[in-house]
Amino acid sequence: MTNVPRPGAANLKIRVALLVALSGATGLLASTAYTRDASRVVGYACPGGERFTVEYLRDHIRLRTGAGIFALAAQPAGSGEKYSDGHTVFRLQGAEAQLERPGWGTSVDCRAQDQRL
Repeated sequence: MTNVPRPGAANLKIRVALLVALSGATGLLASTAYTRDASRVVGYACPGGERFTVEYLRDHIRLRTGAGIFALAAQPAGSGEKYSDGHTVFRLQGAEAQLERPGWGTSVDCRAQDQRL
């Protein structure tokens, strides 16, 4: 029995390749979208090795972690700053930041590493 290419097999490979390319381009665009209105961007590092960046906007922040990009709205806080989307919570008290995420636990004592305007 010989290997005879099935009709449409090449077409399927082209479609898969295009889908992979489109997915990559979409991810690239998502990671750079809506950064023009950011007043400042701060990178944070935690004692456990976790790193993330926060874009401080007018009424919310854009949190970028290895798990994705999250828009967190400003929330009332007893002291310091608090932002949340109902699941993820970012708190800033003086120089210390704290990040709470479902399934990841809480990263505490995170410190600003760099700041860009």
